[in-house]
Amino acid sequence: MHFSFVYFILSFTFLVIHESVSGQREPLSNSGKYIPHIEKRGKVTQLIVDGKPFLILGGELRNSSSSSLDYLNPIWANMVSMNMNTALVAVPWDMIELEEGKFNFNLVDNILKGARDHKLRLILLWFGSWKNGFSHYAPQWVKEDYKRFPRIKLKNGKATETISPFSKECLKVESHAFASFMKHLAKVDTKDRTVIMIQVENEVGVFGDSRDRSAIADSAFNNSVPKEIINYLKKNKHELQPALRTTWESFGAKNSGRWEDVFGNGHAAEEIFMAWNYAQYVNAVSKAGKTEYPIPMFVNAWIMQRDDEKPGDYPSGGPQTHVHDIWRIGAPKIDILTPDIYRLDFKNIMGMYHHSWNPLFIPESRASSGVSNAFYAFGQHDAIGYSPFGFETVADSIKEVISKGYKMLSDMSPMILEAQSKGVIAGVFLNKDDSVQTINIGGYTLESVVNRPSRITGFSEIGYGLIINPSYDKYIIAGFNMEVTFKPSTPGPAFAGLASVWEGVYENGHWKRGRKLNGDNVMINYKIAQEVNKGKTGSGAKFEGKEPQILNITLYRFE
Repeated sequence: MHFSFVYFILSFTFLVIHESVSGQREPLSNSGKYIPHIEKRGKVTQLIVDGKPFLILGGELRNSSSSSLDYLNPIWANMVSMNMNTALVAVPWDMIELEEGKFNFNLVDNILKGARDHKLRLILLWFGSWKNGFSHYAPQWVKEDYKRFPRIKLKNGKATETISPFSKECLKVESHAFASFMKHLAKVDTKDRTVIMIQVENEVGVFGDSRDRSAIADSAFNNSVPKEIINYLKKNKHELQPALRTTWESFGAKNSGRWEDVFGNGHAAEEIFMAWNYAQYVNAVSKAGKTEYPIPMFVNAWIMQRDDEKPGDYPSGGPQTHVHDIWRIGAPKIDILTPDIYRLDFKNIMGMYHHSWNPLFIPESRASSGVSNAFYAFGQHDAIGYSPFGFETVADSIKEVISKGYKMLSDMSPMILEAQSKGVIAGVFLNKDDSVQTINIGGYTLESVVNRPSRITGFSEIGYGLIINPSYDKYIIAGFNMEVTFKPSTPGPAFAGLASVWEGVYENGHWKRGRKLNGDNVMINYKIAQEVNKGKTGSGAKFEGKEPQILNITLYRFE
């Protein structure tokens, strides 16, 4: 009896102290597995699955792939062959509630079975009222009843096929549907924990105008800005996103007033207004779902493109970086604001979405880019996951690139996650316009450059990699098509030499050595007089194979 009592107390104490970042207690399943959650680990925030940090090596299926099992089922094996560990799969509202109040979760159950049979995790994408800003995945009974479920109207007075976020009836029925879906998920996935996150809606926002101009929206726009927003702006004035702060201060940093009074008579005020109302709607849906099953939830952004001139050219009101503060106030039940990155300047975009309060996750990216962006995201921005979109229809050559890159990242994932938590990791991405990158990590300055053309590789416009510094004079670098040189950055002897450079691979978490590299394999520049004047030796780490390599490097210092 005494032992049982002590065991009970210890178990209860562990339950109490094991909490997520938000402070929400994570209940145990019958199998003893905690619900997936977001948690601060060391210097970063990570996704915790089965009690351990988890690195998402994902792939997002095309929008309609899950609607047919005959189409879907062959894709699972395809994902395994590409070394993916997580599938991002749509759950369309119109496929589970064909009639109001009558739910059929066969689609969900079959998705779960397919993933489990292939030992894959799932991130389910709830396509509810909006997908790419439009209401294509709402049930037919919602689409047809435009009086009960009013649509967004544009400045010309014409209605769009997009349901208005001011529709209280739509919020009511969708919240019920989402809660029913999450309740079913809690019932059927409690043991396996196959599903690790949920995306709520998809790329919300108004197309064709900067705001909804229906009668109900006009009425809301003419009301006062909610006190929650004003109080937040005042309290966090110096930490606001620059664009929001500038807009607010440009009109006197008012403490009250209508939307136009506080944020001006223009597109900025209208986008802020829509961001607040989309965030509130999405938050209410998320809250209904988390009440049934509190796993992490995120929203994704169709980000501004280079030729976009104003809100409405891109979805106005979505979680763009310049309205992140509005989304933080309006949608506290959302754990992560994520970017869908198809633009080439992804380095800048990653930086805009990675904050102490917002871990970086990229649910959609250009599949043709392979996984070069993933190496940079995991290394430079401590990303919790990466996912190319529509991978099942890309060329076999691209699939092969993704497969090889993901294999390396998978083998290194325990090391990557540990390095993220300790703050001893960095990412590299190089191209013809940004061909040199300097990183201070450990006691050395590392300069990475795109490889020069060679008879081995030919010319390639990009180089990439991630750098881990497990101890002062040791570096593990996974990279492709680049050269890395080393200079001391701390007091002591002036030059950094290569004590050893081993190529190899990680197998089951253990380093397996290949060749020990020397001579031509480490010499970068024979103009030694020029090199020593720059504090270099002429030697370094060379990544010149036709696919990513891992080098394990030990340095020494001399003068």
